[in-house]
Formats: sequence, structure tokens, C-alpha cells
Amino acid sequence: MEGFVPKDRPSRHNRTLGDPPPPSKEKPNADGDRKAQELGDLYFAADNFAVALEYYRRALENEDRRGEGANQESLLKTGTQIVECLRHRGDLNEAVEALHDLHRKLRPHVTREQIGRLSSRLGILLFERGRYRPAHRAASLAYRLLRDTTLNLDLGHTEMCLGAIALRTGEWNSARDHFESAIATYRRADYQSGMAVGYNNLGLLHKNQCRFKESVRFLEQALRISERSGHYHDAATYVHNLGLVHDKMGDWDLAEEHYRRGLQMYTEVGYAAGRARALGCLGNLKRKRRDWGQAEELIRESLALATERGYPRETILAREALGDYFLDRGVLLEARREFETAFTMADQVAPDSDLTVELLRRLGEVHLAALELEPAVRFAERALVSARRLGDRLEEACSLKLIGLASAETGDLDQARGYLDQASEVLQQIGKRYELAKLCFSAGLAWRKRARRGKSRAILDESVSYLRRAVAGFESFGLSELTAGALLELARSEMHRGLTDEAVIHLDHAASLFTDREDPALEHQIEAFQREVEQGLIEGTSAQSNEFAAFDEIRRVLRVEEGEGSLQEILAMLVRRSGAARGCVVAPATDGSATVLAAAGFSLRVAQDLLRELLARVGAERLGSGPVVSSRAGVDPRFRDFPASHALSPRTSLVIMPLSLPSGQAGFLYLDRPADAPLGAFKQREVNLIAALSNYISVAILEMQRRELARENVSLRGRLLGPSDATILIEGETGSGKGLLARAIHASSNRANRPLIQVNCAALPEPLLESELFGHVQGAFTGAVREKAGLFVEANGGTLFLDEVDKTTITIQGKLLQVLDNREVRPVGGNKSTKVDVRVLCATNVNLKSRIAKGEFLEDLYYRLNDICFRVPPLRERPEDIPLLVDHSLQRFAAEMGKAIHAVEPEVLRLFAELPWRGNVRELEKVIKRMVVLANDGEPLSMRLVPRELLRAEEEVSDSPATLKAEVAKVERKLIGQALERNGWNKLRAARALSLSYPTLLQKIKIYQLDRRLVIRQRS
Repeated sequence: MEGFVPKDRPSRHNRTLGDPPPPSKEKPNADGDRKAQELGDLYFAADNFAVALEYYRRALENEDRRGEGANQESLLKTGTQIVECLRHRGDLNEAVEALHDLHRKLRPHVTREQIGRLSSRLGILLFERGRYRPAHRAASLAYRLLRDTTLNLDLGHTEMCLGAIALRTGEWNSARDHFESAIATYRRADYQSGMAVGYNNLGLLHKNQCRFKESVRFLEQALRISERSGHYHDAATYVHNLGLVHDKMGDWDLAEEHYRRGLQMYTEVGYAAGRARALGCLGNLKRKRRDWGQAEELIRESLALATERGYPRETILAREALGDYFLDRGVLLEARREFETAFTMADQVAPDSDLTVELLRRLGEVHLAALELEPAVRFAERALVSARRLGDRLEEACSLKLIGLASAETGDLDQARGYLDQASEVLQQIGKRYELAKLCFSAGLAWRKRARRGKSRAILDESVSYLRRAVAGFESFGLSELTAGALLELARSEMHRGLTDEAVIHLDHAASLFTDREDPALEHQIEAFQREVEQGLIEGTSAQSNEFAAFDEIRRVLRVEEGEGSLQEILAMLVRRSGAARGCVVAPATDGSATVLAAAGFSLRVAQDLLRELLARVGAERLGSGPVVSSRAGVDPRFRDFPASHALSPRTSLVIMPLSLPSGQAGFLYLDRPADAPLGAFKQREVNLIAALSNYISVAILEMQRRELARENVSLRGRLLGPSDATILIEGETGSGKGLLARAIHASSNRANRPLIQVNCAALPEPLLESELFGHVQGAFTGAVREKAGLFVEANGGTLFLDEVDKTTITIQGKLLQVLDNREVRPVGGNKSTKVDVRVLCATNVNLKSRIAKGEFLEDLYYRLNDICFRVPPLRERPEDIPLLVDHSLQRFAAEMGKAIHAVEPEVLRLFAELPWRGNVRELEKVIKRMVVLANDGEPLSMRLVPRELLRAEEEVSDSPATLKAEVAKVERKLIGQALERNGWNKLRAARALSLSYPTLLQKIKIYQLDRRLVIRQRS
């Protein structure tokens, strides 16, 4: 029993406890009777029931010798204490006989109250023997006889017994009422031990309802009372019950500590039933931890003790634990036998109790393991109904899980998913992490089995998701063998998905989990599967040799200078290598419409007709969004009834692969072949090859577009920068290089040998600017002591660059417009105009259209200046230019200062690429100059020389504050990248250099997205 009913606590006396008393041959007397009774009470209070029993029996013998003069009350008190001693020793059959013997001694003068007290004791004994119905009859009789008396202790015991019976039979509301009423009764009698038992029972009630925090609170309160009162026997029970709750909560270390402490205390007080329960719970915990040897030993010891002493509930629990042990080991016949035996006993003792629900569900699990689905569902549904009636949420979740797994076996995954989602939700609500991990593991296996049959990638993805959750759950409990088993199954699912690298990583993790107590069978399975994966890698290498040859051939083709030729050759090679009959490449034309760039196996005209049909039937968006594969295109609704010129036969197999083109351009590669040809329909390996080689098609298209763009740029440059006199407006932020661009335009024009005159319009006031631009005659204004030609006249035949033209006034703008229209300049104060041949370049760092809207700039002048408009992007939008600009500035300033500085550390370039550079190129030049000034001769530019204000700017740019984890990841990414660079991106050598396993390195490369092509592109 779990401490449902307290024992009577006689008054304790200040005596020293000694050995059991020797048999007495003296004649009875009142003093001797009282002394034996007092010593019995003393030993009973100290939980030494064996010695107490001897003293009580001596006292009872003395009372018997008196015959008719015996005191009825003394006889009842001594007799009931003998019954209590036997009950607490676990000798229940002997206790029942002693109670009946006491009843015979009290007759015929037995009173109503005495009958009530005897019935209460009988109800308690029958309850502990698992005979709940006769126990309820006896306790109910006792309650009717005692409720109107002042015998609070006996009444409290009776209410506690009724509550325990209600708890065991699932009537939880009634159990709570009885327990709370018993606590109130004990409180009236100031009986602390009884109150502690009441709190214990409320804790067990909350445990059964999965309210674990409330359960722990009540049990700890009961334990404090018993420890304060020195009741060692009761404290053992409460410690054991705390172990049960922590076991349910998943705190297995704490649960084992409580179980072992309770077992020791039960052994010391000689309580056999408690020892049987503690042994069974320890064995069950060892089973969960896969310590098979100790688990079986402890469970069998519990079963033997419970069977020998006649404890039905403890026997049922032990058989249930033994059945779980056999089920986990896969011994289904033994498991079924134990469960059926336990269920038969439980159905006799308590047909609708928590035990019957647990055993119904376990019988369903055995049938499911044997793939006997109908009886499995039948048992699970019975268990579900009973669990919901009892309010047992754990068993409700386990029954839902069982029905879901059975549905998955039948192939109804939607129904299975519904049941499993319900079960997962309940398990999460009640905090049952271990059961949730077991659910995910079983679901992962069931889903993979269906995926193997149906070959569905989506189902395999679900299998992997379930198994990942199972791995995380088992790992959180430190269950190395269960974690390794889940990792093995996860690796198998990954292999079914074709992710060999992921499978290698999981197998490596699984192999690293074994300790000195590893499971040899599981370890053998992991090693065997590792060999299978490795053999697959070897076979895959030979099978891919032709694919590598295809890549080499493409690389040779890409060295051809003409882009159109290389595209046609790559397409022809791809058609040949993939076994296709014909193919074409589609990409956007200059007007944005899709066009065929190359075709193989049929003409461009037929390919263009086929393209129109594809666009009309499938749509451009679908063709460019993802691969399209059809094994029987002729009967596929998407491709059926094509025109006769390019009709697809019923057994035509086709693949349409989208191309990765920049700026969201839509393009695709089309390949087809007859499915009844020797190669048959396109296989997965061929589709994978087509997907990989299609990237080279994209590269060829981009190269072709690049060459076309280069030709257009040469032509445009010739038109703009050659003999043209077009006025050019240059827009861009301050310091972005507008002046440099103006000088480059002048130097590339046919006016390069003539003067380039630059004026900053913002640096001069209006009168002075007017005089500077247009000149003045002598006496035109105060201070005009001699005639001045003006910059337009000085730049005659060359170029005039007006910087910050937006700063000019409306008056100046009007005169500029007149000069540009008439090609004549009239000086200030003059009356004659002079013809000029000047090309005008202007620059601004503002939006002139917004100035026009505000009336601050002449619209006619804007359009006159804007023959051609260039926008110089800010430096932050073109970080790829930073290394070139840094190198140029470094060489320039190092030469000026006579320092031998030729290098810049990569970390500095990384920092520069991330900065906003509000001052653009000008700011960058000043920073480089400052660093060169501070650097020692021969020292590269390093982070030590970077100005502090730039470092603060980088911190401001950062989106979020750095964390330790982020900084560690940054350093780790850097070290791995450096190791890969040093070893020429040979991952095996890099792993050895970093002292990492190869799978671990693969995993980190994936996490940090280290891609060789991306790194090379960034560097270039």
C-alpha cells in the first residue's frame, strides 16, 4: 500500500528501547498488564513492530487469563494494536485472522461502537489485499456506526479507507471529498500522523491527474509532518511516493534517489509491501534507462516478494513491469502472457481501476508489435474510454498514440496524424517528455515504412521530423542507447531521402554515444549500416565517373570565346550525356519575351513552336518556378493533344529544368526522349545530372549576355565619349567620384588636348560667379579695373565642368541657358557677344527635379543640361570596388611618403566592405592616407591602424548586440574558412588540420554556409 491509511499512534514514553521481552511465566496482575501494554506502545511508536507485537501478545494473554473479569476496552485496544502490527509488517492474512479472533473474544457483549471500529479495521485489511468491493462494504458499515460518535481517529481511518478505495477505482471526486473530510476529522483530534497521510493521499490523487506540481507540494507537506513527528514508517512511504511523482515528471535521477531511500527505510522497519513496491519501481526505472540486467533482477525480486506475501496490487504492478521489460526486449509472447495474467488479476480486484486501463493499453501495444491491428485498436479504444472516464490524461495520450500508430500501419496517414497530434498535445500539456519522445520515435518509423511503399518525399520529410524530435527528447534524459537507436533510424530515413552526408553525420553521432554498458546488438547495427553507407559512396563514385567527365567537357567548352557557340555545344553535350533525344534552351529576349537560344535534335522553328505551346498550356510562371518531370507526357493533361508538328507520344518522357538567371529573369531547359527507348523514362540520377548541368547552361547564357553588353558598352562609349558634344549631367553623393568621372569623360573625348576647366558653383557668390563664368568689361562694376575674358572663353575648344550646379541662382541659370542655346557669351557690362565652342559637364548631389518643383531650378535648363545623365552610385552600393580603391590609394600615398607598404590585412577589407562610407571615395582616401601615415615601414595596414570612429560606426551598423554565442560562431567560421583555404578546399585534409571528424566538418560547413564558389566570387 502507498500509505493510504495511518496507523494508530499510542502515547510515547521516555524509555530506552531494548531487545524483545522474554516469555513471562508470572501470574497476571494489573501492573504487569499495564507495563506490557506501555512497552508495546513504545516499540510501536518507534516502528519496531516485531518487538511491539510480542509485548501486545503478552498483554493480551494476561487479559485472556482473567476470563470473565477481562476489561472489554483493554481487550479491544490490545487486539487492534496486534492487528496494526501485523498489517504494517505486511502479514495481511494473519492480521485478518487476528481480527476475527478478537471479534470472537468480545462476543457476546460487543457494542455498536466496537463493531464499527472492528469493521473499519477489516475494511483497511481488505483494501490492502486488493479486495475493494468487500472493503467498501466493511468501511461503509463502519462509517455509519462511527459518524455520530466521538471516536475521531477511527472515523478518520474509515474516511481515509473509503477515499483510498475511490481513488483505486477511479472515482476521483469522491476520493477527494473523503480525504479532505478525513483531514478535518484528524485536525479536530490533533492527530498529526493522520493529517500527513491525508496530504499524502491528496498528492497521489493529483499525481494520477498529472498535476505534478500540486502532487509534490502535498507530498512534501506530508513528509515534513512525519519527520517532525519522528514517524519513520510513514516518512518512508512519502519518500517513495515522491519518487513516483518525479518518475512521472521525467526527473529520473531524483526519482531513483527517492526510490532507494524509500527501499532502505522500508527494509529497516520491516515493511515487506513497501519493499516490493520500491523494488518494482526501481526495476521499471532501470528498464527505461536500458539497464536490462538490473531491471529484470529488481522486477523479479519484487514479484517474488509480493506473491509470497499475498499482495495483489504489488503483484499486478510487478507483472506489468515485467511485461514492459519483455515488450521492450521484443519478447512478445512473454510480454503478452505477463500482461494477460496481470489483467485477469486486476479485473477481479478492481475492474474499472487505473490498473485495468494501463493493462488494456499494454495488451494493445503487444498486438500492434505483432502487427495484429484489429485487436490492437480494440484494446486501445477500450483503454481510451476508461482513461477519459477516470480522467487519466497520460493513459488517454498513450491510447491515442496506439490508435494513431495502428492507423499508420493501415496506410491512413491523415487519420494517424490526427490521433498522434492529439496525443502529442496532451503529453506536452502534462509535461511527459519521455513518452513524447517515444511517440515521435514510433511515428518516425511508421511514416518511413509508408514512404518506402509510396515513395513520397513529403512522407519521408515527416519521418525525419519525427525522428529528430525523438533524438532531442531521448538526449535530454541522457539515454545514450535510445538516442543512438533514434539516430540510427534517422540516418536510415536520411538515406532514403538521398542525403548521404546527413546520414554519415547521424551515424557518427550515434557511434560516439556508447559507453562501457553499450548494447552490442545496437552497436552492431550501427556499424553494419555505416559499412552499407560507405559501400554506397564507393558505388556512387564509380557511377558518377561519367558525370564528372561531363563536367570536364563543359569546362573545356566554356573556354570557347564565342558565347553563342559555347551555349550550343553545352546543350548538345547535355543532350548526349543525359540520353535525351532532343532539347532546347529558353531565355528572355531583349524585349522581355521568351525565346529559344539554342536547340538540339530539332530545328529552332520547331523548338519555338513547342515553346509557344508550353507557355500557353503550362504557363511561364510554372515553367520558371521549379522542375517539371513527366514520364508519360502524351497522356499527361498538361502536354496532351499538342499540334502534330511536335506531338508528344503517349510514352514520351520529358524534363523541364528552370535556369538560375539574374534579376528574376525566367528561363528553362527542355529535354525529352521516348520512354520506350532503351534508356526508358528519365531516372532520378539523370534528373539530378540535368539539374547540375543546367547551371552551366545559365553560366553560358550569362557569358553570352555579358559579351553582348560589352559590345553595346563599347558602341555607347564611342558615341558618348568620342566626337560627341552632348551636355552630360552627373548625379551622385558628395565624394562619390563625380569630378573623377568628369575628367575621364574629357580625357576620352576628342577635346582631350584642349583645356578642362572646373568651377565649384557653391564656392562663389552670385556676382563673382557671374563674372568668373562670363567675364566682364573694364568699369562694369566697382573693382573691375580691367577687362576679364571669363571661363567660357578660356575653355573655348575644351570642356567646362560646373560642379554643384544646383547652387546657382535663377539669374545665373538663365544666362547659362542662353549660352548653351546660342553658343555665345556676353561679358558683364558688355554689349558684344563672343562665339564659344565649349562642351559643358555638370554635377550635382541633389535631386534637381525636386528643386524644379520648389521653383529653385529652371526646368528648361535641366533638360538642356540633361542630354545624357550619369548616376554615380555611392560607395556602400558597390563594395566590390573597395579593394581596387584601397590598393590604388595605398600605392599612391605610400609612394608620396616613401614607405614600402604593399599589403592590407583581409580583416580590414572586410570591415571596409561593411561600413556605410557617408563620405564615399573621399572619406576612404582620407582613411587610407591616415593609416599610411601611422604605419611603420614595411608593415601591412591592419586593424590596429583603423580610426576609432570607424569601429564605432561598425557597431552602429550592427543590427543587434553581439552575444557570446555569435562571437564564438564568428571565430569558428573564420578558422574553418582559413583551414579550407590553406588545404585547397580539400575537406578531409582540413578536418585533420582542425582535429575534427569529417562528418562534423561537413555539418559546420553547412551551418556556416561556406561555399568555395561564393568565396572566390567575393574575392574576385
